[in-house]
Amino acid sequence: MEPQQPGRGARPDQPRRHAGPKHALRPEQRQTGQRPPQQQPRQPQQRPTPPPGRRPTPANGQRTAPQRRQQAPGNQPPQRRQLGPPPGHPHYQGPPFGADHVAFEEPPRNTGVALTLWIAFLMVLGFTIASVAWIAMSNEDWTTMRSQERQENSAARRPPEGIPAEERPEVPKVRVPEMAMWAPGTLIASTDHYPQPGEHFTAQTCTVAFSFSSAAGKNYAVTAGHCGDEGDLVWPTSASTAADYKREAGKFIYSGLSSPGAENIDVGIIEITDPDRYMPLVGDVIPTGLYTGDMKKGNKICKTGGTTGYTCGTFEASDRAQIIRTDGDEERETNGDLGKVCALPGDSGGPVFYEVSGRAAIIGVVSGTEAGRAKEPCDAPDSKDKTMSYSSYEQVTQVIDKVVPDALWIDQAW
Repeated sequence: MEPQQPGRGARPDQPRRHAGPKHALRPEQRQTGQRPPQQQPRQPQQRPTPPPGRRPTPANGQRTAPQRRQQAPGNQPPQRRQLGPPPGHPHYQGPPFGADHVAFEEPPRNTGVALTLWIAFLMVLGFTIASVAWIAMSNEDWTTMRSQERQENSAARRPPEGIPAEERPEVPKVRVPEMAMWAPGTLIASTDHYPQPGEHFTAQTCTVAFSFSSAAGKNYAVTAGHCGDEGDLVWPTSASTAADYKREAGKFIYSGLSSPGAENIDVGIIEITDPDRYMPLVGDVIPTGLYTGDMKKGNKICKTGGTTGYTCGTFEASDRAQIIRTDGDEERETNGDLGKVCALPGDSGGPVFYEVSGRAAIIGVVSGTEAGRAKEPCDAPDSKDKTMSYSSYEQVTQVIDKVVPDALWIDQAW
């Protein structure tokens, strides 16, 4: 009978034996006499910490019903009545496992809020209907008023029946220069040569009526013809040193009293050679516009001059002969319009203007005056009775068309 191998054919009630030691030594360990390493005891596995806000799972893996949060004293939720049979009743149906739901009584509906909203809606609807009706009635009144206003305005613009068409009132027409380098009322002084340092000389002071430009790109100014002869130099009245007289601000290119072929019209034309030169001004700035209409006796007219400034009077007559005195005390006869306005030497060449639609429109250029010959101040008792002569708009434009035929103008209705 063969002996049984260890571990084989053993009976179930006998413990199983191992063929070798529990921990066998390796050959290298037997030679060195080392003991086999001891096994470390197995540590229990730690479960990960659940994230914040999540209930931890019990060790047995079963979840329990959620715990109700403890309410602070004095902050308890209101008690709600449970519907249905209580627990333990044969017909009680509890919540599913792990649920924490309880059937509560449905709160009563708030019918007061709905009624309030309905009343508010009716009020808004009624207000809207009333507003539409009021606007419709008001529009009817406005339409009537506007229609009447249009008829009145139309009647005011139309001449009364029976007036000829040529006498119907028209919109005032004004001629405006395309470019005006010097403003009306600019003060000037004129000499016949360049003053030298230390020299005593005499310069005639006058006033500029207005300025304009030409298609060639040049700038011109209009003053009285007796203020300078052709070729005379023009300076600002503020010039006082030798440096101020090194370069002129302009030059006379025509005088209606002394130039060859002149027609004895007291109008002079200056070409502005230094447009950047500072030129002093008298009085307030007025727009540069020439009135093309006719004047009637008694119309209010005014003038601006370097000596007396701003004075006013009335229009008297047109195209009348007058005697003026030149620089050499020579008397010359010329024609022009007349007005009861005071003026003195130094005012010559200034603008004479008439109010058109609330703005000053130039009607001429100051020429001479009775007060100037008598050398009476404008504040004298009889100064308002003195007559001033001036070159009219027609005379001024006649000279401009002759000397500067390419002058640029714009016709406007003021």
